[in-house]
Amino acid sequence: MSFHIRRIEPEDAAAMARLQSAPGVVRHTSQQPYQSAADWQHKLQQLSPSCHWLVACDAADEVIASAGLTILPQARCRHVADLFLLVRDEWQGKGVGRALMQALLELSDNWLGLIRLQLMAQQDNQRAIALYERFGFQHEGVVRQDILQDGRYVDSVVMARLHWPAGGQA
Repeated sequence: MSFHIRRIEPEDAAAMARLQSAPGVVRHTSQQPYQSAADWQHKLQQLSPSCHWLVACDAADEVIASAGLTILPQARCRHVADLFLLVRDEWQGKGVGRALMQALLELSDNWLGLIRLQLMAQQDNQRAIALYERFGFQHEGVVRQDILQDGRYVDSVVMARLHWPAGGQA
């Protein structure tokens, strides 16, 4: 199974609505299910320059995964970005998440000069947590009962990765 990575485009709105509706994806996000293509069109047209959003696409250019970095807007936090990653159910475990993480870290470390990448993952999303750990993310804490999932409240794990440029602070 082959795929390629590119920047997200407004034309990806319908594909993003499909991705966000996948049961395994919506279960592990804070997003509402059944978002429309029109909602996504609006989001993608209003995309901030501080959001660096990538998609992985299959051979037919259908979006199979999405990932990105959103740089924090506060002047004293511009070295920090929130990271997000979604992979369609049938593509999980096939290297798509790993490829997107590699692309994001390359962008972060070598082009954006970010020091801190942070994320939250639902505690039961062990596959995602293991992926983040492989890329150097460390657990920083737990946010208790913060997400309603399948009718019950679940905890999220706070994770972060610090990357100092050569010769920088350790």
